[in-house]
Amino acid sequence: MKSGNLYGIFWLIALLFSCVIISSCKQNSRVSTDAKTVSMHFDSAYRYVVNNMVVANSNPDTFLSLCDDMTSVSPSLLEPRQVRQWAHSYALAASVYISNNDLKKALVCLHRGMAVADSLGDIDCLNRASNLLALVYSNWKLNDEANALFDRILSCSEQTDALSKANAYMAKAMHMVYTEKYDSAAYYMSMIDKLQLKKEDMLSGSYQSVQYYTRFLKGWYLSETPDSLGRAIELLQGLYDEYYPYRDQAISFESVCLRLGRAYDLAGNDEQAIHYYDETKKLVVAKPAAHQMFEVVAPLMDFYLDKGENERILELLPVYKTVSEQYYDYQMNGLLAYYSVELDVAGKEKQIVQNKGLLLKRQMEIVILILVVVLLVVLVIGGIVYWRNKKRQIRTLFEALMRRYVEWREINNYLIDHSVSPSQLPLHTEEEEPAGQIPDDAVSGEEDEEEFYRNLYYRALVVMERERPFLDPDLTIVSLAKWIATNRTHLSTAINRMTGTSFSVWLAEYRVNYVILLMESGKVGNMDDIYEQAGFGSRTSFYRQFKRVTGLTPKQFLERKAF
Repeated sequence: MKSGNLYGIFWLIALLFSCVIISSCKQNSRVSTDAKTVSMHFDSAYRYVVNNMVVANSNPDTFLSLCDDMTSVSPSLLEPRQVRQWAHSYALAASVYISNNDLKKALVCLHRGMAVADSLGDIDCLNRASNLLALVYSNWKLNDEANALFDRILSCSEQTDALSKANAYMAKAMHMVYTEKYDSAAYYMSMIDKLQLKKEDMLSGSYQSVQYYTRFLKGWYLSETPDSLGRAIELLQGLYDEYYPYRDQAISFESVCLRLGRAYDLAGNDEQAIHYYDETKKLVVAKPAAHQMFEVVAPLMDFYLDKGENERILELLPVYKTVSEQYYDYQMNGLLAYYSVELDVAGKEKQIVQNKGLLLKRQMEIVILILVVVLLVVLVIGGIVYWRNKKRQIRTLFEALMRRYVEWREINNYLIDHSVSPSQLPLHTEEEEPAGQIPDDAVSGEEDEEEFYRNLYYRALVVMERERPFLDPDLTIVSLAKWIATNRTHLSTAINRMTGTSFSVWLAEYRVNYVILLMESGKVGNMDDIYEQAGFGSRTSFYRQFKRVTGLTPKQFLERKAF
């Protein structure tokens, strides 16, 4: 190939590589730009939802849209610092969905958030999503499901910080209080006390929130224990006095008032009980009606009904009616969402089982097919091996018969041509003449030995003249010995004694003489091809042997012949 062509191919390859690199850079730049845009949008959505969660109900469409965006983003497009926020976004989104009564979407989001957190190994995120789901189940009176989740949360809490443990214990204690298992609630509250939480070890605002709920829950379950009413009133009264100035901002402060009134009622102090129940009513009436208030409004209405407080009943009745309707709708929608999700999961599990069955069936079919193919291959290989062995046996038998036939024919011709009696030309086969030895009955003296090798040489001459095996470039002394039914030692000795040369020189002379025969017959074409016709393996060997035998090169020989 010319150098110009090489340079052309080189530049073509360089151009192709340049195009590939430029295309890859453009694609990577586009992917990088998309990832940066998604990352910035995720940060904006996450910050907005976190910072405005308190007013989520005022602009539900915006919050729902942002939650959908956060949970649908691919984590591969986010920065490493955002992946944990992405896992937490499922719990945030679920809270917004619950507030907007989209309960099925909330359940799916929480289950997805738990699975994501579990795959990331984020115990805090897993506990947060599990905690919210457990409280939802507790609210829907799905106590078995809630207890299973709480047990999982508590088992994982050993790997988290003190604040996460406190939240887990508090959620479990709250569930125990709602289900009126006050001894269990007391146990989990004692576990919070053992943590010895300190303000400096917790996030800003977390310490106050934990203390608030701890005192409230303790007052609640102590108020239901007859021997602990004094302690319950002391805790709840202190909590009420401390947070009354911030009653509009304190979470579920109406529940504190209700439990304090309940404690005074059980203690037999009707005046104080009515006072705090009325405080509860004022707070409830002043707030927008929501299903979460049912746990406060229902026992308050029961108290007024027991006391026959008709005026207070009429004042509370509109709120009670609205809250009750919302609560039972919420409960019904919650259970429908729960069973709908369970049915979806069961359907997917059934589909998975079916797919596994189909996959197993396909795998078995493939295994059977492979076994059949292997069996066929084994049979084919076995048949080939068997046929080759049989073919080899037949060939061996045929060669043995042909050797004996050629031996018989050549000996017969020799006897006819030289009028030699059969007793003067003994037949020797390879099996009768071990290598390097002459049979005793064939060689009885120096003359007999000489006659033996002369006869063997004559047989070789007959074969070489009539069959021309020397034209085969692969001819060896072994193959020629087999042709005339002897062994290489006897044949080599016969050639050496009769000609005084070795087998290779003797063979080369035959081939050179054949070339000379072709030259004299005028059948010479290309001098570079003639040596192959004579059985030479290479051009160099041909020229060397021709010069050795004739003393001339092939060209000189032809020129002299022409002259």
